[in-house]
Amino acid sequence: MRRLAVVVVLVLAGALCGATQVLGHAAPAAATDTGSLEADFNHDGFTDLAVGTPQEAGAAGAVNVLYGSADGLRGAGSRYLNQNTAGLASLPQGGDQFGWALAAGDFDQDGFADLAVGVPGEGVGDIADAGAVQVLYGSADGLTGAGSQLFTQDSPGVASSAEDGDGFGLALVAGDFDRDGVADLAVGAPFEDIGSVETTGAVNVLYGSAGGLTGTGSQLFFQDTSGVGSTAEGGDVFGSALTAGDFNHDGFSDLAVGVFGEDVDGRFNAGAVNVLYGSAGGLSGVGSQYFTQNTAGLGSSAERFENFGSALAAGDFNHDGFADLAVGVPFESLGSLVEPGAVNLLYGSADGLSGASSPLLTQETPGVGSSPEAEDRFGQALTAGDFDQDGYADLAVGVPGEDVGSIFGAGAVNVLYGSAAGLSGADSQYLTQNTPGVGSSAEFYDAFGAALAGGDFDADGASDLAVGAPPEGVGSVFLAGAVNVLYGSGGGLSGSGSQLFTQDTPGVGSSAENNDRFGLALAAAGP
Repeated sequence: MRRLAVVVVLVLAGALCGATQVLGHAAPAAATDTGSLEADFNHDGFTDLAVGTPQEAGAAGAVNVLYGSADGLRGAGSRYLNQNTAGLASLPQGGDQFGWALAAGDFDQDGFADLAVGVPGEGVGDIADAGAVQVLYGSADGLTGAGSQLFTQDSPGVASSAEDGDGFGLALVAGDFDRDGVADLAVGAPFEDIGSVETTGAVNVLYGSAGGLTGTGSQLFFQDTSGVGSTAEGGDVFGSALTAGDFNHDGFSDLAVGVFGEDVDGRFNAGAVNVLYGSAGGLSGVGSQYFTQNTAGLGSSAERFENFGSALAAGDFNHDGFADLAVGVPFESLGSLVEPGAVNLLYGSADGLSGASSPLLTQETPGVGSSPEAEDRFGQALTAGDFDQDGYADLAVGVPGEDVGSIFGAGAVNVLYGSAAGLSGADSQYLTQNTPGVGSSAEFYDAFGAALAGGDFDADGASDLAVGAPPEGVGSVFLAGAVNVLYGSGGGLSGSGSQLFTQDTPGVGSSAENNDRFGLALAAAGP
């Protein structure tokens, strides 16, 4: 576990977003079929929720699937999936981390959502931690192993080759990059070596078809790909976070790639984001964009170890028809405060994303709940959704290091609401496990907000919010993990009627065990 072991430590400490890939109900972008990216695995009209439990069974990993209904998510009828599930083309081994990343999309255009599961610690032959992606297909009975696929960088047609510690599958996102009506899948391999340059990172793109995802016509991108900004350097970890949105409103999904290890003007690990635009031929480096905090118009400036690009989310926050991009900077410092965190916002236009008038959002922003404190990590997780059903996408911001009163690292979520002027602190919400109605209570190092996903679980037209607290204890079980679900309405999110799920919830598969980390990754709805 040469390089993957390093990232596992970093992620659990908060350097990466455990659910980089998960988005909410943003306003639809151009002609993209947003229905093909909805996590409705049994096609009953209710969004479902996939929950990654990558530390289950000695870090072999598992995924729990909770199905939506008119009453919201339910444990009854839920599905428990691991590499022992019938039909899966691999076997569970300690350290595989099945469920580390998740992405939903209709990869075979049959009307049932499918689920891609990242397995970044999977060995390929005798190649340790090369990584894999397991794809499970939806049906009237929900997800099953029937017809599932296993992709590695040694799969026919998939560019590059499996190498020790690549971490293929550590980040995932679905989008229709060629606008053929079938969801495609981008796969991060952030520890890929390019030539002699180590851990520079790469992204593979697999295209959907009536037969499902295929390596045929797949693409490989890295920072030395023609047209892609910057150059491949050691430790960049290109592909450590991914999201998709139609930033130029041309009907093709575009891909934003986090490069949180990028050095900027000599500032180590300042971070960057590359944006690749979609076309009839798929994604391309032509016309791509490169952003850092030194890009003109962005609030703040690039500083060492800030990790700009650690988390990404797309949504049309000003409802102008162009998807916008929120970029998490969880280690941003504010004055003398170390790592309170921040979010940069880039607005879409006919020319793509722009730094012009880009706001920097922090817990110092007027109206945003709480106040910045050292090691809060505001922006470690992000997701978009229309939580108040007004047509504007809103942004949920995870703050997993937030202290709640004297309770260290209990965690919180700030929710910023969209408007014609974009995101602001006006009418924002501040949510913790001590918010009235929210299940459980704030406890030491729960890290509530470490993972986020938005989806309309009760099909009432308002997005709901799932919040992971992967270190949550369940009774005397240490680090078992939990997921809180808060429901949206015309008044926004509320603790009223919220739900708390653990692996001890009736109907949810398996049981809460030490260090399972249930809720470290979440997937519900696409961009």
